[in-house]
Amino acid sequence: MCDSFVALGNSTADGSVLLAKSADTEVNEAEHVVRVPSREYGEGALVRIGHRTIPQAQHTHEIILGKSFWAWGAELGANEHGVAVGNEAAFSNQINQSDGACCLDLLRLTVERAASAKEGVEVIGHHVEKFGQGGNCQMMGNYSFDSGLLVADASEAYVVNCAGSHWAARQVDDVMAISNRYQISDDWDASSLTPENGAKPNFRAQFADEALERSCGAVARESAAYERLVARKGSITVADMAAILRHVGDDEENYDVCYPGVPDKVCMHAAPAEDRWWQATGAMVSDSSADGIVVWMTGTSCTDLSIFKPLFFGIDTPNVGPAPLGTYTEGALWWRHERLHRRAMADYAALKPEIRADFDALEEQFFAEGPGLKKASKSQQAEFVEDCWRRAEGVTSAWIERLEKRNYFLQNTDYRAMWDRFNREASFPI
Repeated sequence: MCDSFVALGNSTADGSVLLAKSADTEVNEAEHVVRVPSREYGEGALVRIGHRTIPQAQHTHEIILGKSFWAWGAELGANEHGVAVGNEAAFSNQINQSDGACCLDLLRLTVERAASAKEGVEVIGHHVEKFGQGGNCQMMGNYSFDSGLLVADASEAYVVNCAGSHWAARQVDDVMAISNRYQISDDWDASSLTPENGAKPNFRAQFADEALERSCGAVARESAAYERLVARKGSITVADMAAILRHVGDDEENYDVCYPGVPDKVCMHAAPAEDRWWQATGAMVSDSSADGIVVWMTGTSCTDLSIFKPLFFGIDTPNVGPAPLGTYTEGALWWRHERLHRRAMADYAALKPEIRADFDALEEQFFAEGPGLKKASKSQQAEFVEDCWRRAEGVTSAWIERLEKRNYFLQNTDYRAMWDRFNREASFPI
């Protein structure tokens, strides 16, 4: 599923460009936060992406990714030049005949190879035209889809729609939200399509699979994010972006975490239906300006029960334990947080306000201090990062201890059966 949205400097409180993304993947699809340093490669070097080998760039930028444990590509990403990307599954009427650069690959290729948002569009367009988008994008099973991406830097942003080996891009004016559908019609600024008699072909009309778009609630989620951006236009902050990522509807007090029907909430929770075995497994907000970039990551699932923590380029990511797997991984941050998440789901309505009160108090301090450190020394940035991640782990651990002392029982029979299944599949000791 997934949702991405952006606010340009003309719409934010301090003139920075903010890009947010919710990575919605399968229930046990653990996310891993990684930093990859910049690197030089010799002429003729190759790289193995998700499903094929392609030419390597002679230089790749330093990047920070939030990625599913099994994938080369990523769901979340930013680079040292302030370029940040969110990607979406998009559903087209095209059939990819062979493995190509899939949705996850396109995000990583963009942040590795582009020093600006405009270059990011060029990277995406080149790889889509040359290789197509075929290949499995799912942890379990074999399911492929096409791509939508939102690419931003410290001054501008573009939405890019991809269908098979075709693509189209449109520049963002102020705020933009994308979900699992095509947004671009004949209003593109660049495309693989060729104008006919001076008229631009309509990308959406030519390629969209509207039935699949409806089945995943794409319009509702995209509209919810966009409306909240518009309402705050001119004063949007990192905290606002985080709040949208946590949005579960206007009637939050009566929100049913396992509600039936299409997944139409930005903050996605898994539900007991085969097409609802998806959840927010990680989230990112990037804050880019002329002063530098702060990348805020949860590194954990269930965004409304998670804390955003800061990362900077040029310093190591904090020690969050071993890389997680698709089964319980002792000591891994993502799986440790599941001890909170999966218990809290048993009494979500009552526990969420209590947990958020503690988490928000800490997160507000992080958000207040982080932007001022964009130009700080690497040692100051490293100290801040370590302190934030340590304090977040401390308050999370305290809640885990409290929850482990409570009775744990899911009232909804189908919901309980769903979690029993996924806990067994993950060998999760709950």
